Amino acid sequence: MGERKGQNFYYPPDFDYKKHKTLNAYHGTHALRERAAKIKQGILIIRFEMPFNIWCLGCNNHIGMGVRYNAEKKKIGMYYTTPLYEFRMKCHLCDNYFVIRTDPEHFDYELVEGCRRQEKRYDPSTIAQLGAVDRGFNRQLEGDKMFKIEHLENDKTKSVQTGDQIEKLEWIQDRMRDDFAANQALRQIFRHEKKELMDQRLIDEDLQKRTSLNIKLLPESDEDRKLAAMISRHRNVKSYEEQQNEVRSSIRNRPLFVASTSSSNTLKQDLKKTLSLKIHEKRASNGFDEPLASSSSSLLTSKAIGITRKKAKVDASNASQHEEMRQDLQISNVGLSDVSCPPKQCSLVADYESSD
Repeated sequence: MGERKGQNFYYPPDFDYKKHKTLNAYHGTHALRERAAKIKQGILIIRFEMPFNIWCLGCNNHIGMGVRYNAEKKKIGMYYTTPLYEFRMKCHLCDNYFVIRTDPEHFDYELVEGCRRQEKRYDPSTIAQLGAVDRGFNRQLEGDKMFKIEHLENDKTKSVQTGDQIEKLEWIQDRMRDDFAANQALRQIFRHEKKELMDQRLIDEDLQKRTSLNIKLLPESDEDRKLAAMISRHRNVKSYEEQQNEVRSSIRNRPLFVASTSSSNTLKQDLKKTLSLKIHEKRASNGFDEPLASSSSSLLTSKAIGITRKKAKVDASNASQHEEMRQDLQISNVGLSDVSCPPKQCSLVADYESSD
């Protein structure tokens, strides 16, 4: 369909090619629409992406690399044959405007107005690292003999300047060097690793003999240990079908007639139960008449059962009579621990004769 793009436009009857040239000129519009609103001033609206981190000077907010803005792009000059462009955009956090220009001489951007750069640049030579490879420099060394001679002279002066630093580093290495200690540490590490490898080799050979394996075994891992523990834990667990088959086989192999030993055993157990019940009942019935020797017997007095005596003058002749009466009031408390039964009820009739 690409070949029909120039044919699917409507050209009105008053369209004059010599006068209008294009349909956009005939309608008085631009192909870029709103983006070309200031095209007569040489300004085009583009989508500009921030090349590095900056700080806005209007609101002091940080703007990260990669944030995009609608910027006004215009040409402001030339650097040899390379055009210089300027981009003007508005901060999305305040009313401040940024102005950024291209710098083809240093392969960078120049911040002109409204912002400052967050410095994260460094020179690799200052931190003893190799910088980026400049292939143009290598071509210049190969093609320009005078430049090569100058570079050789620069290398000689640089070697003289860094010679003292190299000698100092060598002196530090010689001072700290101890061949015996280094060899001893290495051999100790080697022996330890060798012992571990030998032990593991013996374990693997033993396992291969017991399992009749001829393959090389990999070292153990935590997953292997967990899996082996799960298998050993559930190796005796039988499925439902296996359990049902065992029950069926036991039923098939069971004799039709039950042996008499089981019946005799049941009879013996029944006799033991009946005898134990009779002994228990007998002990419960005799508990009311025979006090238990182990239980602590307590005496019930007349005051404990609610009988009070009148304060009266008793003659010496009646002292023996009152003593006998007091002994009759003493009742032993029989504790029944095994059998619970209602307590006995007793009545007491006393005739008190006044001495008056």
